[in-house]
Amino acid sequence: MSVLESRHGGARLAALTLVAAGVLAGSPSSAAAQEETERETAELIGQVVSASTGLPLEGARVILLGSGYGAITDAEGNFRVPRTWAGRDSVEVRYIGYEAGYTIIELEPDQTTRVTLTLSSTVIRIADLTVEVRQTRRARHVEGFLERREKGFGTFFTPRDIINRNPRLPSDLLRGLPNVAVGRIEYGRAEVFLGEGARLGCPPALYLDGMYQAGMQFDDLEKEVLGAVEVYRRDVETPMEFMRTGSTCGAIVVWTPDGAGFLDWAGELPPFE
Repeated sequence: MSVLESRHGGARLAALTLVAAGVLAGSPSSAAAQEETERETAELIGQVVSASTGLPLEGARVILLGSGYGAITDAEGNFRVPRTWAGRDSVEVRYIGYEAGYTIIELEPDQTTRVTLTLSSTVIRIADLTVEVRQTRRARHVEGFLERREKGFGTFFTPRDIINRNPRLPSDLLRGLPNVAVGRIEYGRAEVFLGEGARLGCPPALYLDGMYQAGMQFDDLEKEVLGAVEVYRRDVETPMEFMRTGSTCGAIVVWTPDGAGFLDWAGELPPFE
């Protein structure tokens, strides 16, 4: 694995080649050790491409194994993890038709690291399967939002709703909703509890473009990433794809304007009056 790094405009650039599953350079133990101290944060952005074709891979899952944060690539193969732990971490990438790939990355505190992740493992060439997966993924991101809203469970905010409410922080979007507790703003964010979460003292699970964000709270996001939002107060109304084992504290699902198919979907909404 070769790593090329440079600094440009405050961002740290790297080109990484992922190795096939089972071959992982280095150890993620440093990320685990950092949990004992107060963590500095960083941002990770980049692109996932195929080594054989050089083309971007849409729908690849990028996961930082140490922090648990992750993202899903868009139609151009791009992804963004707006907040994760600084320092050394292990990156895992999974994509249909490819073996999982891994590499080690260094994230500088309070900086944006840009990477190109190249999957170089054996490709299973099943063109029809690839097309079907893309259709299913778009439905889950776009049509799935509308289908879930029609079922009457949860609270849904479209792009128009978010613009009309004009929240200063993401949590402001939820203020005034029944069975939702939004605490005082401290250190630039407010704690949010849904349903029984206030009594149990547990925050809701947070999903960003379909990917669970471990240890992340709603106000850890910038308001600019709020394209559409789903709020589920109880486990009985939470869709299976947004349920965590043993969790009864609800879920907040955020779809970003950069997510796959989002702009196509938003463009079909009625115009603002």
